[in-house]
Amino acid sequence: MAVGWLTALKVIPWADVIEAAPGLAKSAKGFFKRTQEGATPAPESAPMPPGTFAEGLSLAQATQRITVLEARLAQTAERQQAAAALIDSLASQNARLVEAVDALDKRCQGLKVALCVVALLAVGTLIWLAAIAR
Repeated sequence: MAVGWLTALKVIPWADVIEAAPGLAKSAKGFFKRTQEGATPAPESAPMPPGTFAEGLSLAQATQRITVLEARLAQTAERQQAAAALIDSLASQNARLVEAVDALDKRCQGLKVALCVVALLAVGTLIWLAAIAR
C-alpha cells in the first residue's frame, strides 16, 4: 500500500505544482473577489431574445414568470458565491500543501546529505579498522 503512494508521489511533477501554486492562489482570490462584488447589470436597451415572451402572455403570467426567473437568478448567485468560496479555500489549502511538500523536500535533501556523510564515515572506519588489523 505504501509503495503505491510513493509511486504516485514520484509521478507528480512537484516542481510544476510548486511553481503554479502562487498563481493559482492569486487567481482564486481574484475570482472570489469578483463574485463578491456582484454581477454587473445588463444594459436596459438590450433586445430580448426571440421567443422569450409569447404575444398572448398576460400581465399576471409575465409577472409570475419574472418572479420565478428572479428566484432562479438569486439561487444561481448564491451557488456561484459558494463555489467561489470553496475554490478560494481549496486554493489556499493547495498553497499550504505545496509549502509543506517543499519543506519536506528540503528536509529529504538534508537527510540524503547526512546519510552520505554517515556512509562515508562508516566506510572510512571499516578501512581504518582493516588497516589496524593487518
